[in-house]
Amino acid sequence: MHSSRIYLLIISIQICISCFKVGATESLKFYISTNGNDLNDGTINQPFASFEAAQNAVREAKKQDINRSIEVIVRKGEYFLQQTIEFKPEDSGTKDAPITWRAAENESVILSGGRQIVGKWKKDADGKTWFVNLPTTKGWKRDISKPEIYQQKPVGAWNFRQLYVNEKSAIRARFPNRNEQNPFLYSLDGNKEYVKLSAGQVKASWGAETDAQINIVPQWHFFNQWNDVAKVDVNESTITIGPLERNALMDKGSWFWIEGVKSELDQPGEWYLDTKIGRLYYMSQPGENPNRMSMIAPYLNRIFYLKGDVEKGTHVEFVSFKGFEFRHSTYTLGQIEARVHTDGAVMFENTENCSIENCTFENIGGYALWLHLDSKNNSFCYNTVLNSGGGGVLLTGSRLSYMDDSKIYTPGEAADKVAPYLTEISHNTVKHCGKIRYYGGGVHIDSRPAAMAMLPGNHIAHNHFQDLSRNGVFTFRNQGGNVVEYNEIHDCMQTTIDGAAIHFASMNRFNAPNYILNNYLYDMWGYKQNAEGKPERMLANGIFLDWATSNTTVKNNVIYNSGEKEIKNIMGNWNLEIDSNQLSKTRIEPLFTNELGPKGSALNFKNVENLRTKGRVILSTDKELVQYSGEWTKTSETGMWGLFVANYFHAAPEKSAHCTYQLPVDESGVYKVCLFYFPNDKNASNAKIVVKHAKGEDTVNWNFKKGDKYGFAVVVGEYYLDKDKSSTLTITNTDANGFIVADGVGFIKQK
Repeated sequence: MHSSRIYLLIISIQICISCFKVGATESLKFYISTNGNDLNDGTINQPFASFEAAQNAVREAKKQDINRSIEVIVRKGEYFLQQTIEFKPEDSGTKDAPITWRAAENESVILSGGRQIVGKWKKDADGKTWFVNLPTTKGWKRDISKPEIYQQKPVGAWNFRQLYVNEKSAIRARFPNRNEQNPFLYSLDGNKEYVKLSAGQVKASWGAETDAQINIVPQWHFFNQWNDVAKVDVNESTITIGPLERNALMDKGSWFWIEGVKSELDQPGEWYLDTKIGRLYYMSQPGENPNRMSMIAPYLNRIFYLKGDVEKGTHVEFVSFKGFEFRHSTYTLGQIEARVHTDGAVMFENTENCSIENCTFENIGGYALWLHLDSKNNSFCYNTVLNSGGGGVLLTGSRLSYMDDSKIYTPGEAADKVAPYLTEISHNTVKHCGKIRYYGGGVHIDSRPAAMAMLPGNHIAHNHFQDLSRNGVFTFRNQGGNVVEYNEIHDCMQTTIDGAAIHFASMNRFNAPNYILNNYLYDMWGYKQNAEGKPERMLANGIFLDWATSNTTVKNNVIYNSGEKEIKNIMGNWNLEIDSNQLSKTRIEPLFTNELGPKGSALNFKNVENLRTKGRVILSTDKELVQYSGEWTKTSETGMWGLFVANYFHAAPEKSAHCTYQLPVDESGVYKVCLFYFPNDKNASNAKIVVKHAKGEDTVNWNFKKGDKYGFAVVVGEYYLDKDKSSTLTITNTDANGFIVADGVGFIKQK
């Protein structure tokens, strides 16, 4: 757009705003229409054509100090976006003047991250396959050593791995075919670099492709990974994969299929994209003619992206979205953690008081909504999510690893200290999800910093989650303060094992109180595929309190038909209250049926803000609260199954050393003081721990050879800590017969 036209447009918007200022009582409204023009002023009779033009108009209105709410109303139609719409802090509203982007009343507004397949389809030489030339895909190349990343406007040639035919997901050419009785290949042997099959199974054509992948469920069988095919060896019957997403051994029994191979285009409903020549192939069903069908392939990874800056401390605030239909977003390869796949049709990063309401998400590559970093007081309510590659809602901090810091998605000092919380996720329907990434579900709340473990969590209520690849609701490292109530969750754990309808894995006995109340959970399957026959059902639970999840109340839930246990808790949980639950192997129904899912309104908790614990967790890397003296060196411990490598400090006995933790409290009282560390035989059995508290000083002889094998909290003692007096815990190696350890300290108020 020429600068003179932009100037005239701004002037017309300013005139419109000035008119609005005079006696206006309603919100300021701008309109977008498929018949609009970005040179218009955005009124109902002269709407804009693009979201970008409306966004500029909103920014200009804010400059005019309009202390009114603003609405951007989108008229009916399908909008194929050319780039992700990014909202920055300057796009924020306020509590008194929020900004709403919404579909016009009773009108269908589809926001597509895809592109329509246009051109003349022709029959191929075989008479069964159709093709259309797509010049924009010709010459696409990818370096399989680098992960695919989000781009606001993708550059270069276009590639896609999903295709929607009349809004149904078509099958990318694969082997074995999806409709076979046992549609998987099974590993005989392998490691993280290659998988070995039975003699004669590997085909040379698989190795000739430029974008072929295997979708494999490897060792442990609780996640899948998408691996690029780097090369094949027909004689050895092996497939060597690219360097990314090597998360586990591809050992005997791991199951997978291969896709993106033209030679496997052999069944109606399958397709293949040849980026060497820029041509799309489709094998039609009997009677189908692609020239008379709608075909759309994804182009954008995100449709909306609300983007504050964690290091600058800025947020996008008071922005809401209502009534939209989000479709056709992509997924990416090269994820850094199999448990957390970072694709979302809408992303909230550093947002406050933002919401999505009465929207539909369908045929998307990842989650519907991904909340990241310092995002709080946001909501996702009354939405429907269907056929997603991931799940409903994802919440993440900067770290995606287990109990180490090896997988950092967002580096930075400020990012390291925050994670989303106080999120309202209620009255949603999530069905048929986890089509691409299996470790997903209705709601996935991943790691937050240890310092946040005692803070409130999130409210998850009145949702209906059905037909999920894995968990219904999942929380991970340091999560607590979560309320999960009045949800109906069923037909989950469809593709993996070792999970649950509600699966908490806090990895911290200091987590804030959780409540799991009045949920209806049934048909938790837990399928381990079997080369010899039908899948084996195992390790699928109703409620699973994993990894020492503590301080949790489980009451008034109705649970039946689980693949393992109705309620399971492991690894030394503290302070569990499990009471008044109805458990059965066969069908039972709750008395509170009318209050379940989106139609219900009953609540045990109206506000989770008060679900916090008094105390703190201090890691040995906290420079403000930990002081070292003497020679301390970094060492590591490999965790369970090799899932992580935990780093910590230790000091040898030969030279004097000590470590002092400050124990600040906001409220005086008796606190349980604990240590975190991994015991081993090289540690001292006679270390000295000195606790300075309000009533004096205690010395404790400590055996670091013993402790919690998972590295979780072990009790030193209970002490009165005064908020106005200095309290400390010091670990010293005076006369020690082995290493002393500094990993972390926690203290939690008892009374």
